[in-house]
Amino acid sequence: MDHVGILSEAFYLPPGKKLVADVFRDEDVPFGTLSKNIDFQRDIGIHDIHVTDELPSVLAIAAARRALDQAGVAPGEVDLVVDFTSIPEDYVGPTWSAAGLVQQELGLENAFATAVNTGGCASYHLALKTVVSLMLADDDVTTALLFAGDRTPDLNKTYYPITVASDGGSALVLRKNAARARILGVETISIGRLHDVWYVPGLQNRQPNEEVTERLLHMYAKMDKFNEGVIPINFRMFGKVMTQLLDKLNLSFDDVDYYVYPTFSTWDQAYFMKKFGLSPEKVYTSALKHRGHVQESDMVINYAEAVEQNLIRTGDKVMVVSNGAGFAWSAALIHH
Repeated sequence: MDHVGILSEAFYLPPGKKLVADVFRDEDVPFGTLSKNIDFQRDIGIHDIHVTDELPSVLAIAAARRALDQAGVAPGEVDLVVDFTSIPEDYVGPTWSAAGLVQQELGLENAFATAVNTGGCASYHLALKTVVSLMLADDDVTTALLFAGDRTPDLNKTYYPITVASDGGSALVLRKNAARARILGVETISIGRLHDVWYVPGLQNRQPNEEVTERLLHMYAKMDKFNEGVIPINFRMFGKVMTQLLDKLNLSFDDVDYYVYPTFSTWDQAYFMKKFGLSPEKVYTSALKHRGHVQESDMVINYAEAVEQNLIRTGDKVMVVSNGAGFAWSAALIHH
């Protein structure tokens, strides 16, 4: 029976850095405690982030080039290119996606280019689920390149009360029947009533007489909706999506060797581990302090770094899990 595996995963983080203390100063982030005695500034656990003035597509192209090189895949072998970037890119989407630009710059002349970029930080999973299904259904699609490139606006690095965002790009190469990193399954759950908890207003939502500024491209949160709609169910939904995936595969949590989880904050990671009874050795957390959150690329970057550090070994079953604006909870199980 056909399956899809991951030949390579790669990323690019720009060398420029900014202290999170300076981010908080520049963006006038509130002081004080949230629920359960959490103080955002005190408990975030992020010291500095990667920043750049480069366009998002530059970050994406750098990561995509690395992924193809690591996989040993020639440009002419790529049948499908999918952009899973979840925030505005060089131009405002969905009219424009970097998929066509990546196709052009890397010489992927035999590929079809498109985008699957809803679901916020869970867009990685939505793209993965879509592409795997397409590859298994279409004999003409054997090799796919998935990528993302994110550059947040200069004064919109803070996603209060969750995390601080870093700039960066990521990519992975999928191949039908590859022996490495077999994708056992992907499960997603979305809740429509939470569709606008996080949003980028854009010009179409400009108030009468409001000045046109970069702030119209900033990420905003409806805090009442976040506190009342997301917080009470967040970790229950993580459990639900992982359980649904494991049940479909006739597996249990005992079969999972390692977890890849977003680098949101120290307190968020601690709650995830506590909720599911996981030791720190089973969850990749070490990148948080000097990187922060790289949107949907967290899943690719954390997986790649865990492989490099021998935390993920051949034969391990790895649960890659995230949530994201939209609002979605998603999980993928990969047999490395």
